[in-house]
Amino acid sequence: MGPEIAAFLAAPRCGVIATHDPDGAIWQAVVWYAITDDGVLMNALDGRRWPANLRRDARLSLVVADGEDYVILRGEAVVIDDPIRGLAEAQALARRYGGDPGVHAGQRRVSILFHPQHVAVHGQLRLNPPATGRP
Repeated sequence: MGPEIAAFLAAPRCGVIATHDPDGAIWQAVVWYAITDDGVLMNALDGRRWPANLRRDARLSLVVADGEDYVILRGEAVVIDDPIRGLAEAQALARRYGGDPGVHAGQRRVSILFHPQHVAVHGQLRLNPPATGRP
């Protein structure tokens, strides 16, 4: 991934992920994410459909858009079933996106570590961070 793509993804934009349901249908969800040295970090409430899909079928795609510019990442993800880590990472993502980290208190959270294998880019990739917001 080149520096322009990394800079575009580093801003706190919401992403849209797609996973596969057991019948092969596509399931989509809006997510917060962070780029780390290990891959793309996401987080979910344990029991949600998309982490369950990833436990069964690791294929994942993530689209991050800003106006006419967007990046598509495809690859595989791992669900990390560590409630302490999951809660800490959910709270870190909330802070990154200007949300209240306390909203996750008492929730059982799982982390998802995504390893992109294919990258596609469309547009000029605005590098200015957008306004933050909740997915």
